[in-house]
Amino acid sequence: MTEGNDEKSAQKLARRHLRIMHACEKGATGVYWGHRLVASLLFRDLIPQLTEMHGHEVEHFAVFGGLMRARGVRPVVVPTLWCAGGIAYGVLTALGGRRAVWRSTAVIEGIVERELTEAARFFKGRDREVHRAIEVILQDELAHKTQGEANSPGEQAVDKFVTPLAKAGAQASKTFAERL
Repeated sequence: MTEGNDEKSAQKLARRHLRIMHACEKGATGVYWGHRLVASLLFRDLIPQLTEMHGHEVEHFAVFGGLMRARGVRPVVVPTLWCAGGIAYGVLTALGGRRAVWRSTAVIEGIVERELTEAARFFKGRDREVHRAIEVILQDELAHKTQGEANSPGEQAVDKFVTPLAKAGAQASKTFAERL
């Protein structure tokens, strides 16, 4: 493979990472919105924590959007679809109870941690600004994951529903971000 092809492959992978992260952050805004909707009816004490996490996801979406615009990377087609999917998932899982909200958070943020870590490795030495943004965002996501794990220790029956649903939703979000 020639140097030009290597560079072309790297640029393609950079666009892919940015699109996936951007779209998935939009989905995460929907997840926390859905969780907050149900919490407003059933678990009002969770609203401050969920609102804070939702705010982080909104910020992350904006950061990745800015990085994409600066690099001429087009966003996914109709990013609102990711948000709508996140809302549906967030409502569905939150109806499973408090533990389902926290287990969902732990599982999804674990997936996000892996994606961001992979992207950070890729951008390190290639694009300092993107790498730094990922590192900062990763801290928020790890805090969300830790909070989710702390509030859903061990294993319970609802986890058998939430965990595979979270994994499937995250994979679908990533797959569609790569293609749309």
